[in-house]
Amino acid sequence: MIYKNFNKNFIYATFANCLFFVNFSCFFLLPLFLDSNNFSKSDIGIVMSTFGFSSILLTPYTSTLIDKYGKKLLSLIALLLMIFSSLLFIFVNSFEMILFLRILQGAAFSIFFNSSSAIASNSLEDKNKQFGLSLFSSFTIISYFLGPFFSEKIIIKFGYEEFFIYSALFSCISFGLMILIVEKKEDRDSAIGASSFFSTIKDNKLFKILFANFLLASGFGVIMNFLSLFLKEKDLSIGLFFVGYSLVVSLSRIFLSSRLSSENLFNKILIMLSLFACAIFFVPFISSTFDIILFSVLFSLTYSLVYPLLSSIALKGKAKSLSGRIFGAINSSFSIGVNIMTFLFGFIAEIYGFNIMFKCASIIILTGAFLLYFYEKRRVG
Repeated sequence: MIYKNFNKNFIYATFANCLFFVNFSCFFLLPLFLDSNNFSKSDIGIVMSTFGFSSILLTPYTSTLIDKYGKKLLSLIALLLMIFSSLLFIFVNSFEMILFLRILQGAAFSIFFNSSSAIASNSLEDKNKQFGLSLFSSFTIISYFLGPFFSEKIIIKFGYEEFFIYSALFSCISFGLMILIVEKKEDRDSAIGASSFFSTIKDNKLFKILFANFLLASGFGVIMNFLSLFLKEKDLSIGLFFVGYSLVVSLSRIFLSSRLSSENLFNKILIMLSLFACAIFFVPFISSTFDIILFSVLFSLTYSLVYPLLSSIALKGKAKSLSGRIFGAINSSFSIGVNIMTFLFGFIAEIYGFNIMFKCASIIILTGAFLLYFYEKRRVG
């Protein structure tokens, strides 16, 4: 694909999404704030997973509203929610209010990510979706460098108040970019109802894609939500993990996605998912800075292409007016994987410790990948 063929909507949506994700990814360090306020591991698991419950519950409605009233309008509303909820953390420290703010952030994520993804997808021809969506998501990953890496430095040098202001600034810039989006009438379908979200999943036979995405998300969630605390117990910093993660995932998506043949693509995804599970299994053996860097590379390489490739499979040949609901289904399965499994893993860590928690996560993902392989083999055969 030639980069100059990308239109302005794709470019604006890509950079706006990246900046939104800086704000979002900063909150992977929220467990440090909660720990400093004497919350337990199970409390932290509840708070971190609450983010996704609102996202999951609202997605059937928000993704339908996106297709019905327009991606641009809904994305602007979501950015305002994210800005205000991030800043309000400065003024609250009660468990109930923190849960409420995480619910608002979950709603903002549900709306914005589906909107910006749909805008990007609608700006691409089918033949370009595999690479285009990989490029789009590679800029999302860059955010983990600007987010957690610098946020950790800000927290150490200045404190949590400055951290929350820093995170909110990126959604402010994103808001300015989304205003520049020009949306066409064909990107909307004013006649649809909320129930069409579920019929879209059924009619387009998305189950295997959603389940694979769920497995990927469960591993992503356990690493992003608990690795900082695991490393803190060993007097290690998580900053280098996010640097390696950002670089490896971004470069993989930019340079490897277009080289991967679309033939038997789902089976290739399952291989990546199995290797991803194996990488997580070895987290308990991390004991040095070198180990963190090595894990960051292995985790990132096995994770990097799975989500964009699953998205490209789901969206090829589909009408633009369906893109919001399809992305809603994909992102909802990811949210379920991250947040419900984070909730479960928080209790496992509380009872058995982090070592058992990471190994359990690995085994669950590996088992799921094998089940999908045999399901696909039987379906094709």
